[in-house]
Amino acid sequence: MSTARTALLLALPLFAAGCKSGLPSAQAEHWSIDSVPDRMTKHFTGYRADRDGSYIDYQYGKKKAINATLRRHFLGNSPGSPNEAADPSQTNRRPPHSVSPDPLYYFGAESLFVGAITLGWWGTFVPIPVDSVIATVVSEDGWSEMGRGFTEGADAEAQQPVPVSQFKVKNR
Repeated sequence: MSTARTALLLALPLFAAGCKSGLPSAQAEHWSIDSVPDRMTKHFTGYRADRDGSYIDYQYGKKKAINATLRRHFLGNSPGSPNEAADPSQTNRRPPHSVSPDPLYYFGAESLFVGAITLGWWGTFVPIPVDSVIATVVSEDGWSEMGRGFTEGADAEAQQPVPVSQFKVKNR
């Protein structure tokens, strides 16, 4: 009996040491309950706040990538090709995040796919722009930018370009 008690007393510090790892805080946060919302967001939307900036800019980049892919495959037109004329839409400033000045920007191709799914489920085509709605609700400027799109139209100030002094290299 005393041997089992001695072994338990000797193993107790090992169990206590195993409860908290000595990882740096950024890596140790992965195992806490506070990291669950960020991990769920990354899993369902692909968005990472530490890499992608604001969600409005992230979903705009996703829409541009989807549009470029659809243009390449269905129209045979690659906006990045040096053999074709320059496409000004690749370097334009992001339009205001609102339905009003340009509904095609707000809805995007994603809403057509969601509409096709709702057509199969309900028998009614309902295009729901999931990423745009998430960006409007979650972002701190989402609702105000939506309102500026309705009141000021396409001239609304959507986003100022980042100054050169704030450029960052991704994945470093």
